[in-house]
Amino acid sequence: MPVSADETVGSLAVRDTVLTPAGIEGLQESSSTQNVKARQVISRISREELEDRFLRLRDDHILLKQYANKQEEKIKRNEISRFRSEII
Repeated sequence: MPVSADETVGSLAVRDTVLTPAGIEGLQESSSTQNVKARQVISRISREELEDRFLRLRDDHILLKQYANKQEEKIKRNEISRFRSEII
């Protein structure tokens, strides 16, 4: 059984790269720079606005989890009914 269904995987060129300590520091600087910029943006927003955004995101997250759970239950029910119909 083939591991990959994509035939182009074997034909892609791959370049080996060695990460030097200078390269690692460069990556860390860019992420810390991004962190500083993100903090600056957040510091410009009022606490009330941040709380509102957080609560909206939390509510959206809860709704998405509920929806995902309902979808999983539907999938389980469909699998059971399909399995039962195959047996009969």
